[in-house]
Amino acid sequence: MVWSAGIRTASAELPTLSKQPWMGYFTGLESKKFNFGVNGLGKITINVLNSKGEEVSHSLTIPIYVGIEETTPNGKTILREIKPESLSSADPAKEELEKTTIKGQVTGDASFELYLEEARGLVQIGGRITDPGTLTKNPIRFVARVRFPSAYSRVKTDDKKSEKEFEEKLEKDRIDLKWSDGKRVKQTFEKPVDATTTELNGPGIVAAEMECGAYQGRKILLMASENSSMSLWNSESKPLHEGFSLNWAPNAEKDKEGKSRLIIDVR
Repeated sequence: MVWSAGIRTASAELPTLSKQPWMGYFTGLESKKFNFGVNGLGKITINVLNSKGEEVSHSLTIPIYVGIEETTPNGKTILREIKPESLSSADPAKEELEKTTIKGQVTGDASFELYLEEARGLVQIGGRITDPGTLTKNPIRFVARVRFPSAYSRVKTDDKKSEKEFEEKLEKDRIDLKWSDGKRVKQTFEKPVDATTTELNGPGIVAAEMECGAYQGRKILLMASENSSMSLWNSESKPLHEGFSLNWAPNAEKDKEGKSRLIIDVR
């Protein structure tokens, strides 16, 4: 087993395991292709493994940020992040992920429930807002942001040869998207793109499969269950290999009981 994000946290409110390699973790899932973990502070990470069962790279760890997203009048979104000291669970810390609920608050004192479970080797994440706290002026929703880091941050392209080799690396990198209306769209990684446009997001994304050479042959698949969807995001117009997010959210009006799920697989 390989972990790069296992940090023991004395201030954590979630119960944590005390034996390696799970020290500092509330729960996790170990498979042949990836490791999934939630530490005592509620930080969620995915580490992709290569064919030898080794972590492809510490720099390619994929964090998942859950919390409550607030939309301001000018259209700007703010992720109200979890207050670690508020986290609690009626479930004990476990070495293998089972159906579990985590309760907590974000800045602004809004309360939420986070649902985690494993089904047939897949990770499932859900959640809902249980109390808006002081966040009553602007629209809010529960979200999970899957952040893909810069894939080739350590690759040097300081001459024509290395630049050509790098371009060849990017030839097969892509993300295949399926919209809620059934339409499919493919986006490559080498050209600058504004990931927030409707040309990529359409009416909402329900499935996304990413294939990137940096992950050594692995494909990362995200799926939104009924009454939920995803959207692509990057901070500015730039190639996707420089980093982007897939943001998942349930439809609060249609999913009042928090049954919708973000489903994650690595193949």
